[in-house]
Amino acid sequence: MSVSRKQEIAQRFSRAAAGYAGFADLQAAIADTLMAAFSPSGIVLDAGCGRGRESALLAAHPGVHAVVALDMAPGMLAELPVQPKIRPLLGDVEAIPMPDTSVDQVFSNFVLQWCDSREQACRELFRVLRPGGQLRASVPGPASLRALKAGGLLRINTFAGEQDWAIALMQAGFSACEFVRQDFVMHFDSARDLLKALQGIGATTTDTPRASHLHGRQWFRQVSAALEAVREPEGLPLRYDVLFIQATRELEG
Repeated sequence: MSVSRKQEIAQRFSRAAAGYAGFADLQAAIADTLMAAFSPSGIVLDAGCGRGRESALLAAHPGVHAVVALDMAPGMLAELPVQPKIRPLLGDVEAIPMPDTSVDQVFSNFVLQWCDSREQACRELFRVLRPGGQLRASVPGPASLRALKAGGLLRINTFAGEQDWAIALMQAGFSACEFVRQDFVMHFDSARDLLKALQGIGATTTDTPRASHLHGRQWFRQVSAALEAVREPEGLPLRYDVLFIQATRELEG
């Protein structure tokens, strides 16, 4: 992903910011699961904070002194709740504009998959963490969005697996890396509703026709047919294979 590609992602998420909450139920459910296993304290970095839903939840913990709400999309930061504990910060997870060892905990929900380099992102998160601090993160696993990948009509990024993340984390210096996998699914009445939800959360980077030269209505009919082939009793599934990550920067000495 080039710098211009990152700028495009930031712009797309900025455009999606105002209506993001109406489409982000799945991300919220994943964030709540991640939050349930987390005891935040001190200064917490919310890496890729979006509209700040989780920033506000983190700030509500009595042991939290401040939440640094980091995002590279100005439009998302503009939607942050105004709270004394929340400090907005425009920046990239791969080049965090913060000093070394400046935060006690890092929380990151469904963000790290957007990075160019897992290794660089992990190095930066390790760098800003104080010794003894923990990283709690969630990322989509390799089986995510399988139905949308079927037939090649939608180009969906390939998501890294547990081993790839473990290597990146340990190379950065983290220890005690633990992973838990869990499936999350939302159902939609129609292909149009499902694709609209993806667009609503800014996640449509490559959902364009491939070299088959399908366009417009013909392409949409093909996509609809592929999704209908995996319809479940509850509707058309949008399914994520989620990796929950816990890693520690050990105390020095």
